[in-house]
Amino acid sequence: MLVSKYFVWFIIYSFMGWIYESTYCTIRKHHWENRGFLHGPIVPIYGVGALLASILFSEFPISGMQEASNLKIFLICFFGSIVLEYTTSWALEKLFHAYWWDYSNVICNINGRVCLPASIGFGLAGILVVRVIYPFVSGMTHDTNVYLMEALSLVFMFLFGMDMALTISALTNFAKNFNRIESEINEQIASAYEKLDTKAADAIGNMIEKSEQIQESAFVRKELAEEKAAALRERLTKERLESLFLSSSAAQKSTLLSIQGFKRSKDGNELRQRMRTMIDEKRHNRQK
Repeated sequence: MLVSKYFVWFIIYSFMGWIYESTYCTIRKHHWENRGFLHGPIVPIYGVGALLASILFSEFPISGMQEASNLKIFLICFFGSIVLEYTTSWALEKLFHAYWWDYSNVICNINGRVCLPASIGFGLAGILVVRVIYPFVSGMTHDTNVYLMEALSLVFMFLFGMDMALTISALTNFAKNFNRIESEINEQIASAYEKLDTKAADAIGNMIEKSEQIQESAFVRKELAEEKAAALRERLTKERLESLFLSSSAAQKSTLLSIQGFKRSKDGNELRQRMRTMIDEKRHNRQK
């Protein structure tokens, strides 16, 4: 019963978080933003944070917590949100080479994962959860029939599990496709280089064998090869990524469009950055 109750609370809090995130981003960007890591109308990080605050300050008999002042709640939620948000961002990036929020342009940020204004907001939200939202949610579910609560939790677990599986599957498939596309592009460019080298070698063989002429020819050949390789990579990348996006299912496209960007580290490959640009263009076109 306890696990079922807490899971139902987690879903309710996650849904409230989704409403807040989507409303805030919609107002800020002047167009509808369906926020969240998953397909459904929930943002799990809000559910986890609010549930932990509810348990810590109200549910468990921890000394000094149930009578905590607003300042104490604020400070604990402030620092707790930093840990939760940073570790979640880091884990998602490590697992999927992507990120769903970026505070790089916000003052007092740490690696773009957390920032002072957002953490202050979460600290204040902690007070709201403990003083207002928790009593409402707790009262709403207090008199709910035990079997109904169990049934609700099972339904929510099933839907949550299906959503999580679809999202992870989509992200995993895209990661595999990125590697495949990158390998194909490299092979085609290598093949183009070989053809270019063969033609250049024939041309050089017909020239007068003078040192300066050979060096000049080699330099020109190198310049032409680099230009052609860059143009070829540009064309192939655009074609492959466009084909990948168009062949994706609706669920996969939704997952891609929810991503704010791909791996921020210096070793992040160019293909993912190009996909980010293409996603931004798709998102912009969809909003017109």
